[in-house]
Amino acid sequence: MLKLIVQGTGFSQELTGHVEELTWSGSYDQCTRTLEFTLATSPTAPYLQTIKCDLGNQILFYVDDQLLFDGYVFRREKSTEDARLQIICFDRGIYLKRNQGVYAFENQTAAAITQQVCRDYGIKVGNLPNPSTLITRNFLGCSLYEIIQTAYTFASHETKKAYMITFQGDTLTVLEEALHLPLILAGGSNLMRVNVTESIENMVNQVNIYNQEDQFVRSLKREDAIALYGLMQSYLQQNNDEDMENEAQKLLEDHGVEQKITVGNLGNITCVTGQTVMVQEPYTGLFGVFWIENDVHTWKLNQYYNTLTLHFRRMMDEQEAGSSPAN
Repeated sequence: MLKLIVQGTGFSQELTGHVEELTWSGSYDQCTRTLEFTLATSPTAPYLQTIKCDLGNQILFYVDDQLLFDGYVFRREKSTEDARLQIICFDRGIYLKRNQGVYAFENQTAAAITQQVCRDYGIKVGNLPNPSTLITRNFLGCSLYEIIQTAYTFASHETKKAYMITFQGDTLTVLEEALHLPLILAGGSNLMRVNVTESIENMVNQVNIYNQEDQFVRSLKREDAIALYGLMQSYLQQNNDEDMENEAQKLLEDHGVEQKITVGNLGNITCVTGQTVMVQEPYTGLFGVFWIENDVHTWKLNQYYNTLTLHFRRMMDEQEAGSSPAN
């Protein structure tokens, strides 16, 4: 059962009975989840004129008494040609994007950096992975999201794990890559449609490394990909004291055959970005466990369904904001 509540100064009102369509969505490269819904309105129906849903009002969305969204109205759209009010809301992650800070951190872990930023801005902190990587970096006019995500990006270079910032109610948490028992999406059951696109348009299968004098240092390549698709080469320049092998290897790994998988399935609130699903679909040959990199949940006309974008590995929004003190 759905429940949608709006709260403002001195009032609280349930909107559930007035909602025509509602969408709840998120993506791996956004620390904020979005809630969009349409409300039936009419200038000639007095009972519909009493609906209050103003900019800045708090919106709470529940499914079966589980709080899925706690955020605020950021946009309203209303027209004389349409007897509906369109409301667009963001959770507290939007404030990480809209606030900038100035910091100088020396030998601090990603968790310590996150705690400092959150303490300064009055943000509640929940679970934070605490990799041991020590980070020294200056941030001048960077968004709070860039600061925290940059810290975890540097940590991920050592741990080889992906991290994602999210909010649970009013509490900031950082999710760490972990493979959970996935929901099974199967054709003829809860899987409605599958679309698979494969591309080599952005492929890199050889990386040449040069020093600061533009002298060739070494080359990393994927011989099998070159044989199959032809040479697609990229260039990296290193400082004299740098070793660019890891960066070159990552460039090869991130620019192989691109596969975009989109599925539609019967709605399930566990299908959110950062989680996994197992897909079994014989026509496209899609079998295996995939990470959800963005999710859209839609409730309309008493129906509930998901649209998910999947990837064979968990994606991370890598950020490298700020600069090292030497720079």
